[in-house]
Amino acid sequence: MKKYYFGLAITLLVITACETKKPLPILGNYTVENGDTIFSRIPEFELFNQDSQLIGKEELKDKAHIAAFFFTSCPTICPKVMRSMIRIEEKFRNDKRLIYLCFSLDFRKDSIPRIKDYRNKLGIENPDFHILQGRQPDDIRSLVNQYMSMAVDDPDAPGGINHTGWILLADKNRQLRSYGLGTDDTDIDRFMNDVQQLLNEMDHN
Repeated sequence: MKKYYFGLAITLLVITACETKKPLPILGNYTVENGDTIFSRIPEFELFNQDSQLIGKEELKDKAHIAAFFFTSCPTICPKVMRSMIRIEEKFRNDKRLIYLCFSLDFRKDSIPRIKDYRNKLGIENPDFHILQGRQPDDIRSLVNQYMSMAVDDPDAPGGINHTGWILLADKNRQLRSYGLGTDDTDIDRFMNDVQQLLNEMDHN
């Protein structure tokens, strides 16, 4: 009888271990073509960063990326979201398979000099941590929905833009795999576990 329970315990441990290694889901919309499930991807883009460098397809090649939407004059959730982004970057700083993208939602105010100064004040030195600027209203707004986020101009909202505070994780195929609330430290703890899991998956692909 004792051997039976011992064997059962081992079996449960193996099952539990297998369950924890279950791949992160692919999030977002999908279609079915000829019996195959086709998941949506973040569309290709090219945007200028704080150093007037174009960031796009080549920089994202073979890398997972962590994304957030913000604007420099946001008085409410953005400072918290950016602190979470910095916290994530500090944990994974030495992993070159990750790139960090912060998309400014305010193309009118957030000029190149302004986002560069903002980045400097945050003390960000990682060359793979980019603050991205759009030259036209739709340059970044068109990406918001693709990242399962929301942003709309609202004169009654603090800073004039009503937006979510999600931080998003996309794999090297530009498919969304996880999200965390940038204003919630506990949720960011969970999100960082998902980031590590995705990196572990990349080791085996």
